[in-house]
Amino acid sequence: MSGGPRILKVARKGKNLRWYVYAWRGGPLVRVAEQPGKPRLTPADIAKIAELQQADRTLPTSTCAGAVAAFRKSKYWADLADSTKRTWGTALDRIEAKWEQVPVRVLGDVRMKPKVVTWRDGIAESTERGADIAVMVLSTFLEWCALKGWCLGNPAKGIPTVYRRTDRSPVVWLPEDIEAIGKECQQPLRDAIALAELTGLRRTDLVTLRWSEVGDLAITRMTAKKSRGKRYRVSLPRLPELDALLIELKSRPRKEGVETVLVNMHGKSWSKTGDGLNSSFDDARAKANGGKGIYHVERDPVTGEETKLAKRLHDLRGTFATRLMTHPTARLTDREIADLMGWSEEQVGEIRKRYVDDAAIVVALGRRLSGKRTGKRRA
Repeated sequence: MSGGPRILKVARKGKNLRWYVYAWRGGPLVRVAEQPGKPRLTPADIAKIAELQQADRTLPTSTCAGAVAAFRKSKYWADLADSTKRTWGTALDRIEAKWEQVPVRVLGDVRMKPKVVTWRDGIAESTERGADIAVMVLSTFLEWCALKGWCLGNPAKGIPTVYRRTDRSPVVWLPEDIEAIGKECQQPLRDAIALAELTGLRRTDLVTLRWSEVGDLAITRMTAKKSRGKRYRVSLPRLPELDALLIELKSRPRKEGVETVLVNMHGKSWSKTGDGLNSSFDDARAKANGGKGIYHVERDPVTGEETKLAKRLHDLRGTFATRLMTHPTARLTDREIADLMGWSEEQVGEIRKRYVDDAAIVVALGRRLSGKRTGKRRA
């Protein structure tokens, strides 16, 4: 058990925010509230938290609920990033709700695999990614239980995923998109979008970037995102266009001691996870273009069927990549850009073909056709 009650804002639902009230940091879920502002603890909440605190001290680890409580208090859990704890916490809530009083040795029996698949399929009806995450967390939890000697098998291991990742390599922000969302933004969000467009940083790296990490020629920092359990130091070239933006960002009102490049409306750093930034971004994007939003549209050449993908803050990385491809002083190769962005050469090549090479070809053809129309006829 760690600290008192914890209330987290996870997502926006319509005009309201969705809030999750936990008994304590990393503890079990008490209730979910959907309202504009942060909920207050009710007498029922306080009674439920007291009940859970008592149960936390006495719950036997032989049951799924007891083992989940022990897992939440383990060093393994403590070492996870806060963003991972939030995501995994939702999955653990699902696991506990489904198999609360089931003995761990039964849950860890390989013959439970069909039941785990049925459970996954039920979750997938509303969220495929959530279903895959739930199975992954269950597998990790059972591996941890096996190390404790509480079960022998892991029926969640080897279950295939149901979510199929959409190829977003062709999705980039165009100038008209940035102009449209800019009309709906307050200054802090406009600053974040401009910085993303000129640096290619991920959301968590954007909100945690410090002035000490901005060098004369490059931005150098440890990434917030882990790869194979480790964080890596990355260096991104500093485009000349970034100079003017940095001068503006230094002039923003900020509280004493705030060292992040970006600040919110109160002159403070955005939250380390970037949830507040993401919420503001989603609101502005939904209002853009008269409420139509901002989408990337793909049309099937045979059926004519359209697929619409809402453009994300993360897709500004693709916009930054096109800047690297077309920069007038030093155009980089696909291999160099792939290394900088952590992408494959194929992904970079797709963006180059769609947004750089094809556009250049069309412009060149237009010039030639224009020349034919305005040139003199032969005698």
